[in-house]
This record gives sequence, structure tokens and C-alpha cells, in this order.
Amino acid sequence: MRISTPTGYRRASQRPIGLYRTALVAIAALLGVGVAGDASAQIDWGRSAEREDSRTCERIGADRGKEYTRCMLNQQRRRDNAPLYAAEQQRNNAEAARNNVETVRRIRCNREAKRARERGERPLPCA
Repeated sequence: MRISTPTGYRRASQRPIGLYRTALVAIAALLGVGVAGDASAQIDWGRSAEREDSRTCERIGADRGKEYTRCMLNQQRRRDNAPLYAAEQQRNNAEAARNNVETVRRIRCNREAKRARERGERPLPCA
């Protein structure tokens, strides 16, 4: 026996496409506003960085011309390389921490081996 729905009624699985379209437009608008805000923040950061670099160059005595241009390029290079230097420093710190952990482990193992020998036992080898 087949059950049919009366005309004029929708099944629960049928959704009106207009609601989806409205939701998608709203989401797209929100994302657009967010991206535009992020871009303006980056532009402002660039301008403030340029002003800071300009003040730095003027402070060290580079007046307008080749010296000023060279100084500004050096400041930009320094700013561009800062994340690379930070990543390198983080890697060095992680390596030092691993070395410290290994050193502490070796010291503990040697201490336990010495105590075992003092008790007359055969110590476990330190790997």
C-alpha cells in the first residue's frame, strides 16, 4: 500500500531553496566584511611600520637621498627577516631543551648505576 502526501503539503525532507540562498548571502556578506577589515588592518600596519622605519632612519642621521633609501631598505629587510630569526631561535631553544632532557636522563642513569654498584648489584647499562 502506498501512502501519498496530499497536494499542497511538503514533506519534511523538502526544504525551500530561498532559505538556503538567504543564509548563503548572509554568510558571504559577513565574510566579505571580515576580509575587508583584515585588509585595512594590514594596510594600517604597513603605514605605521613605514613611519617607524622612517623615524629610525632620520634618528641615525640618514637624510633624504641615497642614504635614506639604503636605510629604509635595510629596515625593510630587517622587518622581513624578523620572523625567520624568531623561528630559528625557537628551533635552537627546542634543540637545547632536548639536549637538557637527555643530559638529565644520563645523569640520573649514572647515579642509579653508581648506587647499584655500591649495593653490590650489577647496574643496568645506560643507553
